Amino acid sequence: MTNDRSTDEQLIERVSDACCAVDTEGRVTYWNDRMAAWTGISAADIDGAVVWDAIPAFRGSAFESHCRDAIETQGTYSFETRLREPVDVWIEVTLYATGDGLTILAREITERKVHQERVGLAETLFENTQDALFLIDLDEDEDEFRLERVNPAYERHTGLTSDELRGRGLRDVFGLEEGNSILEKYRECVARREPIEYEELVSVPNEGPYWETRIAPVIVDGTVEKLVGATRNITAQKDRERRYDAIFNQTYQYIGLIDTDGTLLEANESALEFGGLEREAVIGQPIWDTYWWQLDEHTQTQLKDAVRSAATGEFVRYDVEVRGADETAIIDFSIRPITDERDEVVLLVTEGRNITEHKRRARELEQKREFLRQIQTVADIGGWEVDFRTETMRWTDEVHRIHGLPAEYEPAIEDGIDFYHPGDRATIVDAFERLQTTGEGYDLELRIITATDEQRWVRTLGAPWYDDDGTLIGARGAFQDITERKERERELQRTNARLEEFASVVSHDLRNPLTVAQVALELARESGAAEDFDRAEAAHKRMNALIDDLLTLARNGQQVDETQPVVLRTLLESVCETIPSDRATIDIALADYCVDADEGRLRQLVENLLSNALVHGGDDVTIRIGRLESGDGFYVADDGPGIPRAIREAIFDQGYSTTSDGTGFGLAIVKGIVEAHGWTVDVTESEEGGARFEVTTAQRNPT
Repeated sequence: MTNDRSTDEQLIERVSDACCAVDTEGRVTYWNDRMAAWTGISAADIDGAVVWDAIPAFRGSAFESHCRDAIETQGTYSFETRLREPVDVWIEVTLYATGDGLTILAREITERKVHQERVGLAETLFENTQDALFLIDLDEDEDEFRLERVNPAYERHTGLTSDELRGRGLRDVFGLEEGNSILEKYRECVARREPIEYEELVSVPNEGPYWETRIAPVIVDGTVEKLVGATRNITAQKDRERRYDAIFNQTYQYIGLIDTDGTLLEANESALEFGGLEREAVIGQPIWDTYWWQLDEHTQTQLKDAVRSAATGEFVRYDVEVRGADETAIIDFSIRPITDERDEVVLLVTEGRNITEHKRRARELEQKREFLRQIQTVADIGGWEVDFRTETMRWTDEVHRIHGLPAEYEPAIEDGIDFYHPGDRATIVDAFERLQTTGEGYDLELRIITATDEQRWVRTLGAPWYDDDGTLIGARGAFQDITERKERERELQRTNARLEEFASVVSHDLRNPLTVAQVALELARESGAAEDFDRAEAAHKRMNALIDDLLTLARNGQQVDETQPVVLRTLLESVCETIPSDRATIDIALADYCVDADEGRLRQLVENLLSNALVHGGDDVTIRIGRLESGDGFYVADDGPGIPRAIREAIFDQGYSTTSDGTGFGLAIVKGIVEAHGWTVDVTESEEGGARFEVTTAQRNPT
């Protein structure tokens, strides 16, 4: 490098930028101190070297390419390039052709390039972000704020374009009230000289009115020159928050949010108020350790188990007693698992509904129902209801029982009618139709045929059912099984009839032998003749026989309460030993036939039938006792004169006799015993032309 310095070199040395000169081959002829400091290579070390060989970062770069072009064309070039060695910098290079080479000026512009990149990035973000951004120009001295520009997202969200907003004041765009509210926030930001964030109400064409906005001051040389802001519409979020608040806090139910480990994250106002608690006192605690669940150890253990189950994805629900501020309460408690997009449980929602009063009413209702069931059971009384509007009928359990139906049976109105006895059906239909059309109630005693084909007597009452407006909407009534009462009434009627007959017999049949005895006794006193005393004795015997039969007949009116299997053959053999039957033939063909009966009463029955055959059939009568062909009873047949068809019904009447020395009560006693057992007796003609009495027991031999 020559020591003769030209005027140009002296001028170059005055330049503050890095500077060097190269010949047409690119060899360094000049290297100033700034270039040496920038590259870390001294002038002595690089003198005569090809510049792009000495500095590897220049080799093959735009720097080498432009230098060659400038030497070849003798033109002037200016360009920017980035060098990564020996340090990472941006430089601005200017090439001047000098005829014998190039003068190269280089200036570091890294800071400027970084600034440009940041501005470019900011512009890219401004134009492409999904948030609505805006830029406000302001004159702090004049307290003037004007919209400078907005990004495309702002235009989409608000329906306001950058062109129509540019240069306009806030009151002009948003109106006086909303504009003043916005200005207050802008002035606050300028005064604080720091970013602020707030929610605001702003009316725009495309979105709801709720916005979340953040603005920051742009400060240049200590002066706030602009405000930059970002805003996003939160109307949907506000709606969700209102719904959340309505669901979570504006409810009487106790709602909470817990972590899967049982930590209480949130509790609504109803739950806190019920326990008389502050939120800070319970949030962050295991839920089973909170005040509500401190009733006893079992309550806490049960809750822990429920939380564990819910954390695995199970919905848990049960009734539990918990503590309140003033008293305990029974709640319908549940834990619902909340899952994420991977179906993993991330949160648990607890819900409690106070059912204390409901439980109390349920207990009272159940007590009343049980009381009603007991009354129905004891009194055999049930209730029914018909709704004319829906044409439906409802029965209580006792009505179902009376009909022989299960409690789940749902009767139709037609079913309720059809259960009545055919002979009584017209009566109930007429009464129900009058009730339905005129509101006239009824109180009837009728027969029904149950689902098991059993006839029963019932008392049915029907009353009109009116709504609050006085409209007839249905009928309600009672239903009582009165079968036993009816049977007692019939038995009483039979007893009264027997008493009347008894009185008649006593007053008539006993009076005749009594009169004979009195007359015979008077004659005997006068005559002392034995035959007169014999007539008196015979009259007394006649009266004794009548009295014995009458007493037996009176007892026969009593129902048989207890029975037992009786082997009829054995009984007959015993009876035959006690009645005078020396010349008679008695043939018993019953094998081991048994009948359920009161043995003493059955003995009286067969004694009277055998005595009747012996009396009317003659001393040498043949009597056969056998089983009915149907197997449902037995017969007693003889080969005597038989019983004329015309008197076969009358022979069972009390006091009826075809002989002068008979009491007329034997067959009446037979009929009474048969009826007391619930059997029937008929008389017909035997194969030999004699009498045949058939007793139908409707019971088959158990063997």
